[in-house]
This record gives sequence, structure tokens and C-alpha cells, in this order.
Amino acid sequence: MSPRSLRFAALFYGCFAMNKIAEGTEKADDAKTPDFRIYAREIGAEDVSFYFIESSAPQNVEERAAREGPAPRGFELRPTDESVAEIARKLLSDPDPGAETNLVVMVHGFNNSRDEALDFFGAALKAVEEDDEIMKSGRKIVCVGYRWPSEKMIASVIASSFEAMPLFVRGLLVFATVVLLAHIAGALFLLPNFLTAFALALIGVIVTLIALRAIVYFRDVYRATNYAVPDLVEIIRQIDAEATKLVDGEDEEKRARRKRVALSFIGHSMGGFVVTSAIRVLSDVFDPEVITTTLSGAPRVGGAATGRREAEPTVSGKIGNVFTLMRFVLASPDIPGETLLADRANFLSSSLHRFREAYLFSNEGDEVLRMISTAANYFSFPTKKRTFGYRLGNAEILSEEFGPLERGPLLDRLRVGDETLAWLAGQTRRRSRANMRRGFDPAEVAEAFTYFDCTDYVEGTPPKGLLTTALNCKAGDARARISYLQHIWLLFLWSPLAPPFLRVDVHGGYFRGALTQQLIYRLACLGYDEASRRLFDGSEMMERCKQQQIRVLLSKRMKRAREEMDTPEIGRELRRKLEKLELEKTALAQENARLQSIVLKLPTPSPAVELREGSVNIGGVEIPRRKD
Repeated sequence: MSPRSLRFAALFYGCFAMNKIAEGTEKADDAKTPDFRIYAREIGAEDVSFYFIESSAPQNVEERAAREGPAPRGFELRPTDESVAEIARKLLSDPDPGAETNLVVMVHGFNNSRDEALDFFGAALKAVEEDDEIMKSGRKIVCVGYRWPSEKMIASVIASSFEAMPLFVRGLLVFATVVLLAHIAGALFLLPNFLTAFALALIGVIVTLIALRAIVYFRDVYRATNYAVPDLVEIIRQIDAEATKLVDGEDEEKRARRKRVALSFIGHSMGGFVVTSAIRVLSDVFDPEVITTTLSGAPRVGGAATGRREAEPTVSGKIGNVFTLMRFVLASPDIPGETLLADRANFLSSSLHRFREAYLFSNEGDEVLRMISTAANYFSFPTKKRTFGYRLGNAEILSEEFGPLERGPLLDRLRVGDETLAWLAGQTRRRSRANMRRGFDPAEVAEAFTYFDCTDYVEGTPPKGLLTTALNCKAGDARARISYLQHIWLLFLWSPLAPPFLRVDVHGGYFRGALTQQLIYRLACLGYDEASRRLFDGSEMMERCKQQQIRVLLSKRMKRAREEMDTPEIGRELRRKLEKLELEKTALAQENARLQSIVLKLPTPSPAVELREGSVNIGGVEIPRRKD
């Protein structure tokens, strides 16, 4: 072998060895990777804090963990466990232990790379920092941006499509390709036409499967279910555990005055699914208050379903030892629209009942949900008609007017896709079931929301539609709708093919508009009552919505007092008090028994016996009568 060949071989094997060493180093580094990375932002604000929490779950199952990326601008990476303890300290740092403190968690949707998620949370951070009504509200607020391992469609997965393809499908693709190439080359001129057509059909089916994989929707659904939800649950559990230790270390008087920390969520797109699923895991499903029906579907006597027509059941919002569910803001949620109709084990209903306030931001022209999501869910959503396949983020209010509107018959006022909720309820026989179940109301879930229909929302001078082209199709006809051709046009305006000056963010425009950002973040951080008392640039909140063409239906949710904490030490104190009361009760009963025994031992007075005229005998003693 020549010296040149030896050098080439040495170089080749050296590179191979270096790759193996690098792979081993990466695996060793992956083994040391924490389950979460936490970044903190120091802004000098006394009451409001910001954190970015990133799950290190991988995008592909063969990977151990996602690689660490650069820190978000203005943030620095902190030790994970220390950061959790720091968040707990800030939530409990108010001098008044009974004051309301807030943990607000924001969750992004599908088709979000790390960079896009950082941009999403960065815009939210900027909006909150510039809002004095939040920053100077006097409340302790901790805002957390939570990133789960979503990925960008097409670019990130197209290269691995063939390698990940099952052998059977790969074999079909090779067979079909060989048949077509042979036909084109003329080598098989006697090839039957049906075989060529079959090969074309096979390639069409396989290309469709590759396209479905490339839009990453189903991959993100898997990651949301198996990574995002458990990780979000773990974050809340760990913060609760650290806060519990701090509360148990306080003096008894301070502990007794503690109120639960308000836990609120903002969920965008698939982030709404992540939040609702996490709440189901965190909730106590054995709580008698949430067991509302029997297996037959009838209301359980004495349960929260009893008297539902007169008042909404007050299911406890307690989560863990220190949290209570406060506010839930959904923006374009990728959740089936029919979940607004209460029936069976409705996963949205089980979450909503635990929140004090719930808000839905939606628009008729959200083509990401109306076209892409419905097309992707065509394979998996169990329906026989397309009218039931639309998503909750496409809900619209049927009204010619803007601003706050009369609720009226709510199911007739709301439309999801092609039909109203009343029509959908009738088709699924929920109304007849309602009569059978004596008080079961199909509008129960829908009644929980305050609705913001942003279909015709405009910003700027001159006014320009932010989520659609804002044609105001309902002017003159409340039941009018955007035409199908206009839906196609909106899909194009959302796509990367549209010129930048024409582009419309039909799915995430809520987080770009000044008014919608103020609404979302103030409602999540302050609540409706507090947000409506604070003015937007000199005009009231609902008047501003009317001016900028947002339709609003306000909820009639019941008010509920914040619950006390249930930390182990508080529980022990309560048990000690109960034991003390029981001992006092026992001692009192014993003393009462002792006094009774003394009374019983006293001699019984003899009846008065008259001995002779002018005297009586009482207890054996003769006593003369007094003479007047």
C-alpha cells in the first residue's frame, strides 16, 4: 500500500474514531441534561417577575434530550432547582399573607420552533413590561413562558421521511417507482395499464403520508400528549412542593392567614389542549363535588349537578397544597368545537368548572384551524359529517353589532364552522338527553366562557384587519359568513408565499394587536373586574372593543372566595385543633357525668307530712306552721 493510501486510511479511521468519541460525549452530556432549563429575567421590578421554562424533552424518541440553545435575549440560565425555589419565594413574598398573588403560565401552540417560541414569549414580555396597569398593580405576579418540544413544519422532518418510513411502505414506494420508470423507459411496453395506474395511486398515497408527516401536526399531538402535559404537571408540582415547605416554616399566625396562590393560564392553539389536559391530571377526580352524575347519566343526588338550572355548581379550584385555579385564557384553541356542548365526560368542562374566569378569543377566518387542522384531523376525529369537525378557535358570535352584546339563547348566538351550537346540539340529541336527565343543560360549558370574536378586529390608521381582511360580512345580516373563496385567500395571505406587506396572521394575530394583547394579559394577570376598572387610554374596555370591531359576550360565572392553603403543617394544626376540641368535649362530658353522680347521691327530700294541726314534718323534722 502506498504512503498516500496509508495516510488516507489513517485520516478516514481517525475521522471515524472522532465521530464515535463525539457521539459518546453527546450521550454523556445528554445523561447530565436536566429535565427542564429555566431562564430568569432581571428587570428591577419589585412585584412582577419573568421566567422562561423549557422542557428538554426531545423532538424524536431516539434522542435523550433536546440540545441547549442560546439564552433568550435579556434572560440568563439559572440552576433548575434553585430557580423553582426562587419562584416559590416570590409568590409568597407579599408582607400580607392574605394578599392575592398570581402565577401566570403561557403555553404556545403547534408548529413552533424554539426561535419562534422565543419570539412569541418575547412579544408577550414586551407587552406586559410596557403595561403600567399590570406592572404597577401592587400584586405579586410571576409570569412563566413554558416551551414544549414542538417543531417547525416541513423543513425539520422532510429529510428524515424516507429513513423513518416503515419497511412495508418503503417497499411499496420502490415497487411503484420501478414500475413507473420502466413504463417511461419503454422497457415494459406490454405492461398492463391498470398496473401503471396502481403504481401512480400508490405513489400518490405515499406522498400524501409524507405530506401529513411534514406538517408535523400528528408529531406535535404526540409530543403535546406525552411530553408537554406531563412536564407542565411536574413544573406545577415542584413549585407547589417548594412553596409548601416555605409556608410550613412560617409561624402559626401567618400560616392561618395564608390564601392560595392564583394559578392562571394562557393557551394558544394546541397550548389550550396542553393546559386542559394538565388540569385534568392535577385535579382530584375523587372529590365528591366533581362526581356529578351516575353511570346511567342521571344527576347524582347531592352532587354538584343538583340544581344546575338555578345556579352553577361551585367545584373547588384547589390544586395541590397552595394553588387555586383562577383564570383561563384560550386564544384560537385547537380543540373540537363540539366540546362547547356539555355531554358525557367532557374534558373541557371538567377543567372549566375549576376556574373562576374563562375567556375565549376566536375568529371565523382562522384558516390554520379551519383548513389545516380539520384536514389533519379528518383521519382521526370520530364524525360522519364535516360540520362537526371544526375547531373551537373558529367560534363566532352572530351579531351585526360590536362591543358587549346581549347573551340571549347562547347556543343560537354562537356558530362554529357551518352551523350554530343549537343546531349541533339538536343533531346530536343532546337536548332530548337534557330532558331525560332532568336539568342537564347542553349550554353548561358554553355558559362558562366570556367570548371575544375578533373576526373583524382592526388596528392602526387607517384601520386594517389584524386577523382577517375585516370585511364585516355580518353588517346587515347577523348570520352572514365569509365566503369560501375568501377563506382560500386568507389561507394564502397567511402562508409564506404572500408578500410581506399583504401577510395576515390569521392564527396568532391576537398577540400582535395592541388591544388584544392588553385584553389577554390584563385578564390573565388581573381578572375581569380589575381589568375593566382600569382604563385603556381614557376609554373603557368594552367601548374600546366596540370601536375596534370586537364582539363580546360576557359570562355569568359565579364569584367564589379564595380558599385557604392545605399544606401539611396547616393540616397538622387543623388536626391538633380538632383533637383539642375533641378532648375539651370529652372533658366536659366527664365533668357533666361527675356532677350528675353527685346529684344522684344527695338524700331525696321526704314529702311533707302533716302531723297535727299547726305543724308539718319535713325530712323527719317537725316544723310548726307560722301563725298569722
